[in-house]
Amino acid sequence: MRTFFLCLIAVAAHAAVYQASVDQLTVVHGAAAADSAIHHTAPKSLRVEPGGQYPDALVRSAPVSLTIGKRYELSAWVRTDNLTVRDTDRSPIATGAALSMASMPFDVHSESLAGTRPWTRLSLRFTATRAQDAILLAVANGG
Repeated sequence: MRTFFLCLIAVAAHAAVYQASVDQLTVVHGAAAADSAIHHTAPKSLRVEPGGQYPDALVRSAPVSLTIGKRYELSAWVRTDNLTVRDTDRSPIATGAALSMASMPFDVHSESLAGTRPWTRLSLRFTATRAQDAILLAVANGG
């Protein structure tokens, strides 16, 4: 069983902050559900697990407005429970639980967590190349 819990995602640029609640996220593949039993600082977290025809899980936020050329930081509190990733000797190289933006190449993402890890803050700094983008939460991407 590969499980990934997400507490809160935020994209910040200077004083402007966008926060996505678990209700503003769409499951692209895999399974995701709000979980009020396990959480960090918010009243509930998002429990994400691979499932269906895909060996991984992918969750996408609603569109986020950005200013092209401006620096942003994407961050979230993440906890993993027995998250195993098998590299299939293919490209892209498999990752654990990671954050990215939809417009970014597959190899641009936050630190990747696997195994069983306590609540850990993941972050990714980037320069916006689009006026509108979406946050991606990937679990076991590529393997």
